[in-house]
Amino acid sequence: MLTLDDHRTGLLSRGASGPPVVLLHSLGSDKRMWEPVLDRLADGRRVFAYDLRGHGEAAAAPHPRRLTDLARDLFGVLDALELDTAHIVGLSYGGGIAQTAAVEAPERFASLALLATTDRPFPEVFEQRAAAVETGGMEAQVEESIARWFTPEAVAAEAAGVRFAREGVRAMDPAAWAAAWRAMKQLDVRGKLGAFTAPALVVAGGADLAGSADVLRSLADGIPGGQFVELPGVPHLQTLERPELVADALDGFLPRG
Repeated sequence: MLTLDDHRTGLLSRGASGPPVVLLHSLGSDKRMWEPVLDRLADGRRVFAYDLRGHGEAAAAPHPRRLTDLARDLFGVLDALELDTAHIVGLSYGGGIAQTAAVEAPERFASLALLATTDRPFPEVFEQRAAAVETGGMEAQVEESIARWFTPEAVAAEAAGVRFAREGVRAMDPAAWAAAWRAMKQLDVRGKLGAFTAPALVVAGGADLAGSADVLRSLADGIPGGQFVELPGVPHLQTLERPELVADALDGFLPRG
């Protein structure tokens, strides 16, 4: 466990030496969504995954009001791990947090990798998802989310990643779910990473129903030297359905010690 300013959070770590990599998970999940790629990424690196506030072992944390609250949590994690800089990887919600942090303190980033995310708000959609849980409860959000996050084939097969994601959504506090979506309503970093000079990778899934490849390609184009990769047949929760392709992309991007 790590102690941050106003809460404690859980941590997974792999690797004994090499450049540090910090992983930020998606909304409705927790740090364990990175387990399918941890061992591969830990070859020549030190890899850390922590629970975002409202999720996993940080479920009891005060709810975020702004993405900057979550960006400051990331800096708190870096400080607790005694890391001046790290290679930061964020998926979906985690990618929104990573971008917000990169705008606020680019000097803390050795590199930035963004998976299945966006650089702009969709206020009506995000507010609908926040309000839906307040009127319908958590259980009503489960299957709609699963259908958005995975391919129909994975859902029909009741794959392990689908089962994990379903239980993650079901276990969330409705107030934490709503607060996270409302924090995402404030995301708008379009044009704000034009001075970001560290290496950057943007990874889209070719079968992602929740994230537009065009948005991600535009995001990469807005970062100097930003690389764009589209993984064919990969849905929104990339590590939970096609971890081998995600590991290939990140392993080729992140340096080893």
